[in-house]
Amino acid sequence: MKSIVLICLCVVSAWAGLITERKPVPVKKHFGGRIVGGDEAAENQFPWQVAVYFDTSDGTYFCGGALVAENWVLTAGHCVYHAKVFTLHLGSNSLVDDDDNRVTLGASYSVPHPDYDPSDLENDIGLIRIDTAYKTNDHIKVIPLASSELGADVDVIVSGWGASGDWDGVENHLRFVGLKTLSNDDCKAIYGEAVITDGMVCAVGPNSEGTCNGDSGGPLVTDDGSGNSVHVGVVSWASASGCETNHPSGYTRTAAYRDWVESVIG
Repeated sequence: MKSIVLICLCVVSAWAGLITERKPVPVKKHFGGRIVGGDEAAENQFPWQVAVYFDTSDGTYFCGGALVAENWVLTAGHCVYHAKVFTLHLGSNSLVDDDDNRVTLGASYSVPHPDYDPSDLENDIGLIRIDTAYKTNDHIKVIPLASSELGADVDVIVSGWGASGDWDGVENHLRFVGLKTLSNDDCKAIYGEAVITDGMVCAVGPNSEGTCNGDSGGPLVTDDGSGNSVHVGVVSWASASGCETNHPSGYTRTAAYRDWVESVIG
């Protein structure tokens, strides 16, 4: 049975992750690498993508997120749990380069799922409310939430600034990779019956592509059949064996929590 590790990225100080033996990865001044096995995203390819920096009593951390309403960002529960202040970057694929399309916003209010428990992997979903007014445009758009459950062997895409390997820092430019979903039964065969719940979905690429440190909270999306992207998952956890294995990563199923999300954002 494989062990599991949450994949939030520490920016300033060490974080003893939930169920993890992996050391946190500090952000470097000059980022390098890529989402594991991924490609560089084109401008406006993922206009809902949000870079999330947040402060806790232990330091500053980095996660991904998705704009699901004009004033709400959907992310992982472990990205908002005990977080105090957020800085959000919208509209840009780059974390460090000058970009006139980038909008930097502040946030101080967040909501983890009421049943989120940092001692396990369930209900790993949360919301951040944007405090500052801004305007959506071609670079900043809301992504709709999936309304139906995601089956197995579905083509999905995950995007993020996460590290290319277990000991790398986050990258400069947004990247993405195509994956296939697994049935929960197949994922249970890898990680164990007690670990995988109905509120999770697993996915992996044919050549070990997937997510890594710093991708937490980012969006897993698929085509709705009409050429439009819908949000189907939140990056949550990965195998404790490392990012560069052929083990599937875990995501919080969006459809399973849609009612809760809508009850919060109104």
